[in-house]
Amino acid sequence: MMIKRILTPLDPSPFTEAALDYASFIAARQQAEITGLAILDIPGIEKSIGPEGVGGVYWAEKLEEHKRKEAEATIAKLLQHFRQKCEKAGVAHSEADLQGSPSEQIIADSIYYDLITIGMRTFFHFETQQKPGDSLEKILDHTITPILAVPDHFIPIQKVLIAFDGSLPAGRSLQRFAHLAIARDLDVKLLMSSKNKQVAEYHLVRAAAYLRAYGIQKLSWEISQKSILDLMAQQYLDWADLVVAGAHSKRGILDFMVGSLIKYLIDEARKPLFIGF
Repeated sequence: MMIKRILTPLDPSPFTEAALDYASFIAARQQAEITGLAILDIPGIEKSIGPEGVGGVYWAEKLEEHKRKEAEATIAKLLQHFRQKCEKAGVAHSEADLQGSPSEQIIADSIYYDLITIGMRTFFHFETQQKPGDSLEKILDHTITPILAVPDHFIPIQKVLIAFDGSLPAGRSLQRFAHLAIARDLDVKLLMSSKNKQVAEYHLVRAAAYLRAYGIQKLSWEISQKSILDLMAQQYLDWADLVVAGAHSKRGILDFMVGSLIKYLIDEARKPLFIGF
């Protein structure tokens, strides 16, 4: 499978800037097209105004109109910057401009794409709040499309760490990563936390065979009795340019985010994270 369509939601933050860099990095090597998606957050604007008091309808409408115009101006700048950045990188691109809840629009549109590149912090409610929103968590909880969640800076991908435990979610991420054409040129390490070396080797031998079938030759693995979080914090987060991991539940964001490797990596926001669904 080739990655042909990449969706990159846009906001005015360095995280989106990095998401565009990663999208361009992949698109240039896969002959893929990037779609820059800008969303006018009408529900957020309406909510920020609050209930109108007696005689307040007129001023509420004026305030909403002002906020909408400011948001539309920001969106126009985002799309212009997206266009210029893609042209400079020499990658195919298209633009989409929608209205509604950012997370809901991204989830709905994502089924028509092979990959979402998005910041580990999102600022899609830029007209009504300064702090990061929860759009990424909502998208992770509902999308069927692989996600590349990125920090606020770009690092060329050369070394990849695959956190693997032989589970179905980890297997899905392994497969989706192998389908990336760029994977063939990377230094890939499989890392498994297990107290049973025999079981770990069973899974890693098969995982390595799968990756080699897709042309990934610079391949190694490690088995450790340490927890995956300790291994990541103490050694491998510094080593890797990209981490591949599986989300272990779709029943609700708290089921798989709290206390998990994914939560740790997103909270740290130091290296990009690839999650396959």
